[in-house]
Amino acid sequence: MTAWPEGLMGHGGRRSPHSRGRPGSALGVIEQAARGKADIADGPSPKLIFAYFDEALHDAAERHGRTPTAVEIHEELDRLRLPGLSSEGFDWLMKCRMLNMAASIRSADLRRFTEYRDLRVAKRYVNFSLRFVPRGQRERYRQEWGAEMAALVPAEADRFAREVLRAAVKSGLALRLRELFGRMAA
Repeated sequence: MTAWPEGLMGHGGRRSPHSRGRPGSALGVIEQAARGKADIADGPSPKLIFAYFDEALHDAAERHGRTPTAVEIHEELDRLRLPGLSSEGFDWLMKCRMLNMAASIRSADLRRFTEYRDLRVAKRYVNFSLRFVPRGQRERYRQEWGAEMAALVPAEADRFAREVLRAAVKSGLALRLRELFGRMAA
């Protein structure tokens, strides 16, 4: 996508039949971006423009009781906020919005995956730590450590589980040695 030229975007001397295509208006920004193949998210008022699109998407979904088609969203935009929006402008708006949404969805998915992975690894550490705890006390420690990890953010739960594993190995070794050799005199 090309970069936005300096200054306010618009149709130059032309205006839409509804006088909404004037330079600087949401319609003018969309039409200019569509002609120049510029990302709307990088131009002026992207939040407002995307809010119009999201509102039209929501209203069309409510009206039809299902996921609306592009034509239904375009009709809703034309009826509500952007009368006179060309089909090229609408296609470009939809493309830019979906790219913007896709990037945020990808980052949210990556963040969720990382948190899930950290939590899963932390649970493995705790389960491994339980092998060093005497058999009769394993369930109690499993519940205690599980409750502690549930109260933490996944990254902190991972650090906690690593610390539990380190301490469990140390104390488990001490318990086994005491079991084998009995209490040693100092």
